[in-house]
Amino acid sequence: MRAAAVALVLALAGSGCATFAKKPPTPADDLTPAQLLATPAPPNERYFILVFGSQSRPKVPKYTHSWATVVKVTDLGPGVAPAIEQSTISWMPATLDIRPNNFRVEPGVNLDLHTSIREMLKHDERVAMWGPFEIWHGAYQRFMTQKAFIDSGAIGYQCIDSLGEAARTGNGSDCIHAITDMDPFYSRSRYPLSFFGIGASRHAVRQILSRGAVIDPDRTHDCLIPLLGLDQYPIERVEYRGPKKAFDPEAIASGRR
Repeated sequence: MRAAAVALVLALAGSGCATFAKKPPTPADDLTPAQLLATPAPPNERYFILVFGSQSRPKVPKYTHSWATVVKVTDLGPGVAPAIEQSTISWMPATLDIRPNNFRVEPGVNLDLHTSIREMLKHDERVAMWGPFEIWHGAYQRFMTQKAFIDSGAIGYQCIDSLGEAARTGNGSDCIHAITDMDPFYSRSRYPLSFFGIGASRHAVRQILSRGAVIDPDRTHDCLIPLLGLDQYPIERVEYRGPKKAFDPEAIASGRR
C-alpha cells in the first residue's frame, strides 16, 4: 500500500505540479551567459563534469539518488603534476534517511563524492556514471555558484519538492533539483520527478550534452577516473546516446540553445 501511495505521489509530482512549485532563489540562476563569457578562464585551467545516478533493485524511491561532480584541473607547468580540485552537489537529508512520503522540509546535507558513492553502495544500489566531459568555464562557474548556495544552509531537503512545504515556500529541494535549479532557461517542470534515480541523472545529462555546455560531447576524459579514485568502486559507466551540441560561444551569447 505504501509503495502504491508513493508511486501515485510521484505521478502527481511529475504531471504538472512542478510548474507551480516555487523554485529557491539561487544566484546561479541569475548569472547571464554574457556575464560568464565576459570573464575568460585562466589559460592553465580546464573543467570537467561527471553525473551520477543510483537506485535499488527493484527500483524503490527511498533508495535512489542523483548527484554531480565538477573537476578543475590546473596546469602547474612542465614536470609538475596538475592540481585537481573536485566539487560535488549531492543533496540528501541530514539523517541520510530519505522519506518520500514526508512533505515538510527538513535539514539537508551536501555529501562529497566518495561519501555519496559509499552511502549508495551500502544500500546495495546500482551506481551509474556519465562522463567525465569537459565543460566550458561558464558552466563550471554556474555549478560552483549553485554549490555555494546549497552549502550556505539557505534551503533544506524534501524528497518530493513539487508538493508540500517546499513547493509552497521555495525553501527546500530534492537531490535532482539541487543540481538542475541552476538552469537559467528552464523551470523545474523541465525536470519532472517522474524521472528519479538513474533516469533523472540520464535526463540531466541529456540537457547538458544537447545544449552546448560541453566542449566535445563525443569525448570522455577517462584519465580522470583513477585520479579521482573512482576505479575502486563497482560503478557502471554509461554511454550517452542522444542529441549532442558542442560549446559555441556565439550561440551562448545570443541565447540560442
